[in-house]
Amino acid sequence: MVVAILFVLAAALVPWVIRSIEAGRRAQCGSNLRQLFVANAAYAAENGSYVAAAPDIMGPNRRRWHGVRSSGSGAFEGSLGPLARFLEDGRARRCPSFPDYRRDAAANAFESACGGYGYNDRGVGSRVYLLGYGSAAMQQGMFPGAIRNPARTVMFADAAFGQPYNDPRWFIEYSFAEAYYFVGRTPAQLYGPSRPSVHFRHGGRAGVVWCDGHVTWETQALGNPASGLGWFGPADNSLFDPL
Repeated sequence: MVVAILFVLAAALVPWVIRSIEAGRRAQCGSNLRQLFVANAAYAAENGSYVAAAPDIMGPNRRRWHGVRSSGSGAFEGSLGPLARFLEDGRARRCPSFPDYRRDAAANAFESACGGYGYNDRGVGSRVYLLGYGSAAMQQGMFPGAIRNPARTVMFADAAFGQPYNDPRWFIEYSFAEAYYFVGRTPAQLYGPSRPSVHFRHGGRAGVVWCDGHVTWETQALGNPASGLGWFGPADNSLFDPL
């Protein structure tokens, strides 16, 4: 009888323990996102624009907002990235829930220095909405004062990329929070949808820090519910478009 009672009590406690662990992880993730916002704001204060997401992606492809690598196919070193000196430990902190989804360290080396966070590469980390997609637009991020509605423009979000893409069985870190549509050679040219990278890994929610610095937890509205990769909000670029 005593054993049966203990078993029932243990079974009742398991969901509570799981919820408590995830609540702690979500709090840490929210802090990480906030730190990324503060670092990017400090970078903008010094340089006049937000950090570029991938300034040489159309060339050597060695530089990202989160790190630098020695070759176009190597791993990124976060301590060499443009935000490093504005971050507490010199690199983006890893989302505490992301390791639950990756297969192993080697498979996850693709963009490992980003910590499991994706940057709004078109709307904040480039000037694509001003110039259209091209090397000139990728050289600098947006001017903070040019973002029309900071409270409704994504800066960073929980992100990942499924492997294999069409039927994900594990995930790799991916440093861009993809908007719903690609932006073409002119700002008015939208096409897609793109491949989703926002990752709803916190109990079906994704952490998002907006361009005014507040953090929210968004539920998935579009994409692949089975993989947890998709988008929140409407089927357009309105939450990513700075203009």
